[in-house]
Amino acid sequence: MDNLMLNKKFIVLLVCLFVVMTGYGVLLPVLPFFIERLVASAGNGNTDISFHFSILTAIYPFALVFTAPFWGKVSDRTGPRALIILGLGGYSFMQIMIAFSTNLAMLYSARILGSLLSSFLVPVVNAYISNITTEKKRTRAIAWAGTAASAGVITGPGISGLLINNNLHFRWESGHWMIDRFSVPFLALAILGGITLVVSLFVLKRTKRVPATALRKLTFRIFPKGKWKSMGELLILSLTIQFAITLFESVFILYGKDVRNYSASFIGIGLLVCGLVMAILQPVIAKWGPLIFRNIKKQILYGFLIAGAVLMLFVLGQDTWYLITAIGIFGLGTSLVIPNLIALISLQENKSSGWALGMQSSFSGIGQIVGPLLGTAIYTLNSTAPFYVAGGILVLLAFIQFLNYKS
Repeated sequence: MDNLMLNKKFIVLLVCLFVVMTGYGVLLPVLPFFIERLVASAGNGNTDISFHFSILTAIYPFALVFTAPFWGKVSDRTGPRALIILGLGGYSFMQIMIAFSTNLAMLYSARILGSLLSSFLVPVVNAYISNITTEKKRTRAIAWAGTAASAGVITGPGISGLLINNNLHFRWESGHWMIDRFSVPFLALAILGGITLVVSLFVLKRTKRVPATALRKLTFRIFPKGKWKSMGELLILSLTIQFAITLFESVFILYGKDVRNYSASFIGIGLLVCGLVMAILQPVIAKWGPLIFRNIKKQILYGFLIAGAVLMLFVLGQDTWYLITAIGIFGLGTSLVIPNLIALISLQENKSSGWALGMQSSFSGIGQIVGPLLGTAIYTLNSTAPFYVAGGILVLLAFIQFLNYKS
């Protein structure tokens, strides 16, 4: 591919990532307030909001852990187009279900079913990108994919903030379904997902199918023998960085709401800064980073060190500008890690990038599950401890990488 940004397929794949991560960006800052509204309407004032927040946040990556490796292998054999269409359809369906949720049971059902139908979309799209790029441009392409995902995350809070600031209330005549201001962002996402699905149908071409006889010979073993030696370290690093990111995001929302009494808008701004820094810096680092550190493993090392140090210093300052600056530097650290890790993993398994990136997403999903659950559990004991725990783990891993790099 001579010019990534002139390739129609590549642009549509970036749009897919943007749309999916916009859903994440819309949901995350609104979710505690959404749960609070559902609990209040049910008249159950003793419900633990943080508990439901952590579980609902973890459902999506939990589904990713179990679906990504399998669907990655399917993508390698049959082509990613059908899975991308299925994922976009599942994503749109989930948004509609969330929009019409009037109690916690409906909200849980929406997250579970929608996650099963769409959680594999990101690794399949990344595998598609890996397949249409050369090794030389792989890191840059993955960085742009990270930019699209980060742009979705940072756009989401703005969309939710804009669309929930209204007094819309609609009821069907039967009175069983209600649309209020919390429903509007999710309906908008469903429409956006549907449009992206239609565009993908026309732009992403069908790929050659593997004959049925070959498909019958497939063994869908999750982790083939001998792969851990080449992939293990990179997968553990993927798990850890996602653990730190999701712990930070979930605990920051609760910390800002409960300890600092921040509004949903300011919490959204904090997440916006982190995502904006990641969106801008990932392609910049992919292009210019090798001029500073030729070995991208060294970039990953410093990324862990920066992100970990900032997390441990995060709660020491009281000024809001201090917090915003710290969030931005944390975004810098993660930008040094994520695209380089994904590129290294895809290059390790060039002939089965779907499986490799599926495994990467699966391990990242484990981090995304453990991060909110462990973070909120520690938060209930001490509101600042999660930042020290996550930061300490990242700094320790940076030190271990440094020792391996020297040896």
